[in-house]
Order: sequence, then C-alpha cells, then structure tokens
Amino acid sequence: MDARTAAFHTLLAVCKDDAYSNIAVSQTIKKQKFDDRERRFYTELVYGTLRSLNYLDWLINRLGTRKAEKLDPVCLAILRIGLYQLFFMDRVPPSAACNEAVTAAKRFGNTGMSRFVNALLRGSLRRRDELVVPRPEDDLVMHLSLTYHQQAWLIRKWLEDFGEEETAALCRYFDTVPPLCIRTNTNRISRTDLMERLRAHGLICRAAEHAPEGIYLDTNPGIHKLRIIAEGLGLIQDEPSQLAAHIAGPQPGNIIFDLCAAPGGKATHLAALGGEACRVYAFDIYAHKLKLIEENAVRLGLKNIKVILQDAEKIGALYTDKADCVLVDAPCSGLGILRHKPDLRWRKRPEDIKPLPALQRRILESAAQCVKPGGTLVYSTCTINEEENGAVVGDFLQRHKEFEVIPVGTELGFSHDEPYLRILPQRDGLDGFFIAKLKKKE
Repeated sequence: MDARTAAFHTLLAVCKDDAYSNIAVSQTIKKQKFDDRERRFYTELVYGTLRSLNYLDWLINRLGTRKAEKLDPVCLAILRIGLYQLFFMDRVPPSAACNEAVTAAKRFGNTGMSRFVNALLRGSLRRRDELVVPRPEDDLVMHLSLTYHQQAWLIRKWLEDFGEEETAALCRYFDTVPPLCIRTNTNRISRTDLMERLRAHGLICRAAEHAPEGIYLDTNPGIHKLRIIAEGLGLIQDEPSQLAAHIAGPQPGNIIFDLCAAPGGKATHLAALGGEACRVYAFDIYAHKLKLIEENAVRLGLKNIKVILQDAEKIGALYTDKADCVLVDAPCSGLGILRHKPDLRWRKRPEDIKPLPALQRRILESAAQCVKPGGTLVYSTCTINEEENGAVVGDFLQRHKEFEVIPVGTELGFSHDEPYLRILPQRDGLDGFFIAKLKKKE
C-alpha cells in the first residue's frame, strides 16, 4: 500500500470511527514497513491533515456546493488530504495531489465523487487568492482559529484567561510539531552515555533543560527504529511529565503510591529514582492498562513496582496512612498537550471539561487519606486550565489544614515565584503542566 492510500485509510479510521491517531499510525507503519521517505510522507499527511482540519473544512465550505459535514466520509477524507498537499506541502506537485485524489475517489467512491473531487481541488488552485483568512481586526477569534488550527470556543477561553498576546503565542506553540523526548533509564545507563550511543547511530540529540534524564531527538527515525527503547535504555516521555517524579522525591525505603498510573511513565521513573529499596505501587482502574505498566517495568529492568487494580476514588479507605508519598496524576482535559494529539483537539467540548474538577477533588480527597503523617502528596495534570489546577488544590487546602504547601515553583531550573510549578507553553516553551507538592503535618 502506498503512503497516500495508507494515509487515507488512517484518516478515515480516525475521523469516521474515532480511532486514536497515534495508535492507528503506529500500527500502519509496523504493518506496511515503509522506508524512511515513505514513513515521513505518510506521517506528515496524517498528522498534518489532522492538525489543519478546521482550515481544510473551511476551504471545502468556501469552494464547494456542499458543506464539509454533509459530505460522505470517504469523499471528505480524500478532499482533506488533497487540500493539505496543495496548501501546505510545497514539494508536492499540484498535479500529483489532484490526480492521486481523483484516482482515490474512483477507487473508493464512484465516478461522480471523482468529478466532484477534481472540480473542487482544481478550483482551489484557481481561487487561491480569494481564500483569505479574516484579519485579526475583523474577527480575532476566527483569525486565530483558522491560522493556528484550534477550536473557536478554546480561543475564546484562552483570550479570557490569558489575553490577546499570550493567546496568540499559545496558539503558535500548539501549531508546531513536537520533538521526540526520551527519558534515560538511569537504572542502566547515564544520560551522557545514552546520548553518545544515539549520536553513534547518526541521530541528532540534545539534553533537556529541566529534566535531568531527558533527551530530545532533533531527528526522529521513528519509534520502530529506536532500538534503545526495546533494549530498555530509555522510555518515550515528555519533559514536563518527567518532572513530577523529581518533585515527589522518592527515597530508599519509601512506600510510594502512583494513582491513575498507566501507562507507567511516572511510576517507572519513581521506581528508578527511589532505588531497589523503594517500593512503588501503581494503581489504575483499567486492567489492560496495568499490563502496559508491567511491560514497561520489565523492559526497564525495574523490580520494585507492583501494579494493583483499584479505583483512585476508593483507595483512601483501603490504604489509610500507608504511603510516604502519593502521586496523583489526575485525569484532566489535556489542554497543555494539544500539539501531541491533533485529533483530540477537535474532540474536546466544553461539556467534557466541566465535570473534571469535581472528579479531581474526589481523587485528591481519597489519595490524601493514604499519606502517612509527615508524608507528601503530589498533584499533577497536563492541562493549563486553572479550574483543574490551582483551584482544585486551593479548595483541598481550605478543607485540610493538616496539609501545607511545599513551594516548587523554582525547582528544576524554573524561576517562577509561585508555590506550584505551573508550566505554560507561551511562557516556558514547554507543554502545559501543573505540579503541586503538599506535606502532611506530623
């Protein structure tokens, strides 16, 4: 199967059948065994099209007689991929993009569909000068939404939360392609030695600024070619996510609870930092996700992790005063990591976010019961939504005077004069993340 056809099938699975793009892409690459050039073309087609979805649909609505949401999913997928090549991939000849789209429409649709696709794509080339995004002074929300590919309701929220200048910077950040970040498995190798091995294989890499084990790959060969992952020398984990275990600060002899732990990035990090004499209990509500933690622990050579099937909301009554440290990596809206999952940015709805703070409060309440006197409670999310971050922790502290804040705003090379570590993409150049550390009084 060629790269364009594979991209069509992946896009159809994501947009029509609600498949997750990262899983669908990984499975396709493994199955098709593309060479490096084909893999890069395929992944750019899929992720680029998904990232630009609202702009591509805006083009379709301006050019066609039928609105994008009314089109057959097959036709819509073909048009989106074709328009992405025409408007975003300069190295693809327009004739090739149009001809391949028409061929796909004949193959997977019918003659009428192929004529419609041909007319719309070639019309987009003739009318390109007319397809101008509204200016900021005319419609700021629409300008930012179409230029940087975000939903309009999110733009409005960010304008309210951060103001015009920071919202524009935030949108620019989320419209970039994230580099691959690896966490060194210091249980087996140092970061310096791992970087030397990567460079010996022709990979350009650099040390992360804040995460002591973090390595960025500026050339991404694809996960299936990264042998160091299979060998257990490293684990793919974004830099802000690596900071949570350091702030938790596991020590030899500690009993650590990691709630909502799958797929195990933070749990395995806690286990590596704490050493063999530290015991990490990784809890999750889904059995199949616990298997991912076990697989990661085995691959990394960590024997001090035990997985337990348990609802985080109920854990407090079962393990009262048992842990030296509890890490709550709370379920959240994920609004800090939108550049990593381009398909999910279009699935977010305001009504999906509203119930989250109540759930987070319940989990934090339950987790707090597990903390020994003198122990610590760490709360983290990958969102920039304050209602899920400082508001949740502040409400908890109002009701629990036995806990006090341990300021972490200046840890790990940050210079934020705040009690919590609040990472904002537009300010810090990293994915949005929030970490609060609380101590239970003796």
